[in-house]
Amino acid sequence: MPIFTTLLLPSPEGHHYYTICYVLAFAVQLALLLRAGYQRGYPLQTWLVLLAASTLAFIVGTKLITLPTEAWSVLQHGAWPTTTARSVLGGGLGFMVAIVLLRRWLGFSWHVVDAFAMPFCAGLVVQCMGCLLTGCCFGEPTDGSWGLKYAAGTLPYYWQQQQGLLPAGAAHSLAVHPTQLYTLLLCAGSGLVLWLTRHRQWPAGSWALLQAGLLVLGRFVIEFWRDPAGEPVGATAVTLGSFSMLELQWVLLPYAVLLLSAWGFLTYRTRFVSPVPEAVPANQPVRNLLVVVGLLTSTILLPVGALTFPELMVVKTVLLAVIVLATGTVLHGAMTTQRVGLPLALMSAILLFTNQVPVDSTGNGQHWSAAVGGGSGEFNREQQPYDSEGCGNGPPVRPFHHKYKSVSVDATSTWHPRSKSSEAENEVGVRLTVGRDEQQALDVSEPIKTKTLIGLNPHVMINRRSIGIGGGLIIGPSGYYALKGDTYKSKAIAPHFTVWLGRREYIYVQGDLNTPNQGLGNPASRVGIGSRFHSGGRYSLLAGLATGVGYPTPTGSRNQAFFLESSLQVAPRLKVLPYLTLGGREFRQLHLQVRYDLPNGR
Repeated sequence: MPIFTTLLLPSPEGHHYYTICYVLAFAVQLALLLRAGYQRGYPLQTWLVLLAASTLAFIVGTKLITLPTEAWSVLQHGAWPTTTARSVLGGGLGFMVAIVLLRRWLGFSWHVVDAFAMPFCAGLVVQCMGCLLTGCCFGEPTDGSWGLKYAAGTLPYYWQQQQGLLPAGAAHSLAVHPTQLYTLLLCAGSGLVLWLTRHRQWPAGSWALLQAGLLVLGRFVIEFWRDPAGEPVGATAVTLGSFSMLELQWVLLPYAVLLLSAWGFLTYRTRFVSPVPEAVPANQPVRNLLVVVGLLTSTILLPVGALTFPELMVVKTVLLAVIVLATGTVLHGAMTTQRVGLPLALMSAILLFTNQVPVDSTGNGQHWSAAVGGGSGEFNREQQPYDSEGCGNGPPVRPFHHKYKSVSVDATSTWHPRSKSSEAENEVGVRLTVGRDEQQALDVSEPIKTKTLIGLNPHVMINRRSIGIGGGLIIGPSGYYALKGDTYKSKAIAPHFTVWLGRREYIYVQGDLNTPNQGLGNPASRVGIGSRFHSGGRYSLLAGLATGVGYPTPTGSRNQAFFLESSLQVAPRLKVLPYLTLGGREFRQLHLQVRYDLPNGR
């Protein structure tokens, strides 16, 4: 017997083949799309917005198209039907809706649809491997030597048992057509055709039409070998005259003819009309943030269970990058742009962490918190105006004044360890801060120099009854400087540490080294005394002495000031955390953070 008929694919029970390939397919596709956007000169922020919108529309479309008529009544009650069915056909329709709605608003021409063609094929190739290992999208039984068998617990095994094709207790399914491999080869072949024609001078949209036409036509042919039980859309046979096909095939055939005819017409016109070159859109951060707010609001409006956790992570990762980049651009923009953009950025950050919350099933009191903050500060320092190398002493030391602003988003997971006291809790999270620092020489009239501040801060905190220890890293040009003679250099990675001793409900002492809690620009080291006033964490106060990084200053001070840090619960899940320094002429900080504890389920 040929080897392929004896090949037994593993059971998906206890494994996550589909989910792994599903996420990996999006990762591959997005990576290739980022490369395509870079090659075409698209502004990164605007391109990411379109990628996030089209990805969300694609995901929702794959699910909506598979819902039966009776399921729509369930949607009206705010719940998503308990089904895992998906179809790439609905995803394609959802993608086109997003492109039609946003393309012109974001400044793209129709050339943009061609950028998606090859990456989409690559993503489908990866996804087909997940379908193959899971057993979905399976084919009809075959006696051919290329057939595949599936273990017990798979969809082919289940459906063949239901149809009486397998005896009770059978070790595996009958051999079936590997339609997932057929689809994989179709997607790879379509991608190869696009790659071979990539240098052709075709009009906008030609490659997208060719790709869609080839995929639709190939899907039409593959359906002849696909088991209707593995087809979530249009699986009913319909006979017209003496010819019988699935409902889906009766739709796919004219659709493929239409797509390929449109492609042929456009490419034929190039003999008489020269194609219009692509115009690269301008970056518009406020419009970008408006689209982000719209996307996040739409996910709130989706019924419970519409998006899985991996799907949320795919979309939110892209949106987080947009928020950070757009906020950085707004901070460097005109005052009118800042007035509109900064509130949109904060709204986007809040929505990013507070919608479509997965249900908590850990059973150990775990919950997620989302926080957004913003602040400003200023300080003086003396240093050489630039790093000097080679022989000699370099330029003289001069005084400089700094003003900085920053905004941040923070996601933190908190849980109580088992068999520990109620006061014990662990925290792990990540904070992303962006801002800008303005440097002005005090002794010479020079233009203000601006430095972009970006810090990615993974952090952890272990709290017990009478002690807490934590810290993390700040990764990026975050305003941290290392002393080197009279010069300062940015650190790519800077650590921070926190330790407290006592009983926080009554009184405790806390020390911080390079704390990033109050934004970027001039991180402080602090020593203070605090208390929660036996409130169970509803409000607290920490006060003490804060010291800047340690720059020499024109007056010889050490950038020291008294600080106040407070926490006030203003709603059952909402806290406000203000912070300020007092008494320091050359070291000032003001910061406000809003923290929201996410519910364990919607």
